[in-house]
Amino acid sequence: MPDLHGWITQQIDHTEAIALDATPGPWHVTKYDWPSDFDAGIGTSLGEVDVVGHGYEGGGVEHVRDACHIAAHDPAAVLRRCEADRRILARHTIDPDVHYEPACKGCATYGDQELPYVDNLNDCRELLDLGYAHGLTPEILATLDQPVAPTAPERPEPGPGFGMPDAIHQSVVSYWLGTLQRSTPMREVPPGLRGPNWKARP
Repeated sequence: MPDLHGWITQQIDHTEAIALDATPGPWHVTKYDWPSDFDAGIGTSLGEVDVVGHGYEGGGVEHVRDACHIAAHDPAAVLRRCEADRRILARHTIDPDVHYEPACKGCATYGDQELPYVDNLNDCRELLDLGYAHGLTPEILATLDQPVAPTAPERPEPGPGFGMPDAIHQSVVSYWLGTLQRSTPMREVPPGLRGPNWKARP
């Protein structure tokens, strides 16, 4: 089973597929007089919601309300909501910088230590509310997998220079060697700075 984030993604994909397969919007409501219009051969064209159709002979007020509801949820409107849901999912995902628990990146952090507000992605309130809109129940939530925290990236092996990378170590060594080469010759060292075993070199 997927975790909560994956489950919502599956629901959005399913809803989007249905909307993409339907007649594109905008839809509008058409009310026919029964039975005269149908006797004359008038029917519902693409993008129309027939108040009398779908088994609603008579076209009463309740049927008009049903048709208005269907038209308001035409494929274009559903696709917009799918896109909005995906934007929320993109924000509320596992934080790749928290390696000790599967924390939610979208819920941000708190305190000096920048601890995550949500320690487990399946507990993210944004995702739980989003999942509710897609039919999530406590029973479904209980069957979902728990997300796994991302593994910390492996650190490179330390170089020979006190844990510094080789390139930096070589740069530091080259700098100090150049400094020593440019330093004051031994024979020019003032007497006050000469130690007891000092010996001038040519």
